Parts: sequence; structure tokens; C-alpha cells
Amino acid sequence: MSLTKPFEDARAALALGPGDIDPAALKRAYRRAVAEHPPDTDADAFRRVREAYELLRDPGPRAREMLLRPVPAVPPPAPPEATPPPPRGATAVALLRLVVMRARAAALVMPAPKPKARPKSAARAEAT
Repeated sequence: MSLTKPFEDARAALALGPGDIDPAALKRAYRRAVAEHPPDTDADAFRRVREAYELLRDPGPRAREMLLRPVPAVPPPAPPEATPPPPRGATAVALLRLVVMRARAAALVMPAPKPKARPKSAARAEAT
């Protein structure tokens, strides 16, 4: 919950606009809201209007209370479910697949060409 939410709700209950910040405008809005929701016909709405007026008339204590209120301890979330163990023999099957893939890759690799032998006459010429 936001720290400003109760104050915004109180302003909405009294139908105060953004420019209505002086005590006289607050009192006019309260009187207008009480006339719309009299206590004998609509007790819940009257209670909301009265609480909104009391909050906005002196917001300091309520704001201080909200800031100093301890934050409730929330338990940590549950750990995710463990994945099921692999079926028996799955490791052996995975290793066999790896061996087969490497064997196929080795078969696809062309052997390097053998170096050509130089003629014996060229080898003798270099030696001298």
C-alpha cells in the first residue's frame, strides 16, 4: 500500500480538487459531503466522510503513525518444486549418445592429405 493512498482516498471522498488545499475549501467540501450523505440515512458514507475530514484537517499524526508503523514480517516464498530425478539408466543412455555423436563426427572428418614425397634427385640436390 502506498503512503499517499489514504490521503488520496480522503480527498476523493470529499470531492476535493487538486487546487483545494486551504482549510476553508476543506470545510466547504466536508459540509457539502455531509449534506449529500446525512448520518441518519447513510451511516457508512457519513462515517467515511467524517474520517476523511478528520484525516485531512490534521494529516500530521496519521502520516507519522504510517511512517513509524513496523512493517509486518512476510514469510519467504516457498522454494520451487524439485525436478523429478532422471529415470534409471538415463545417464548411461546420454553417455552412449555422446559417444555415437563423436564417432559420427570423426567419420565425417576427411583425413588430412599425406605430404607428397619429393623425387630422390631433388633431395640429393639439396643435400649438396
